[in-house]
Amino acid sequence: MVPWLTSLLKGGLGSLVSDVANVADRFITTDEDKQRFAVEMETLIQKRESEMEQTLRANLQAKERILVAELSQGDTYTKRARPTVVYFGLFIIFINYVVVPLVNLWATGAATPFDLPSDFWAAWGGIVATWSLGRSYERASGNTNKLSRLATGSSESQWLK
Repeated sequence: MVPWLTSLLKGGLGSLVSDVANVADRFITTDEDKQRFAVEMETLIQKRESEMEQTLRANLQAKERILVAELSQGDTYTKRARPTVVYFGLFIIFINYVVVPLVNLWATGAATPFDLPSDFWAAWGGIVATWSLGRSYERASGNTNKLSRLATGSSESQWLK
């Protein structure tokens, strides 16, 4: 493995900087140039850390804006679950496992639901899983893209741009 990459993986940025400083000591002969190099190197490191911090803050702010927008919207339907298919599947399950057994109990004396086909469970479960993963991705990353908007049924928000 490349020595500087091994150094980066083992000791992090600090050991890489010390390796660079050791190499610089070979080529920089005057104390004034060495001190200037050290100051420039420290400035570059601080600039990089500042950029990383700003990126993290921007991501956190985007996540916060998404959560605030979702919680402050007036439409409770979209707060709970966007796809109507999720509600439709829950309705079918409720009818099959609550209403049908009650009607059967009243009519025949046996409270048995219908057997829902495995295709129903596979299709509905796949849709709910896709929607859940898309929403989890949006909330965790603070980003949306075409695939996550397709999975969740949401539209591109202007305030994220």
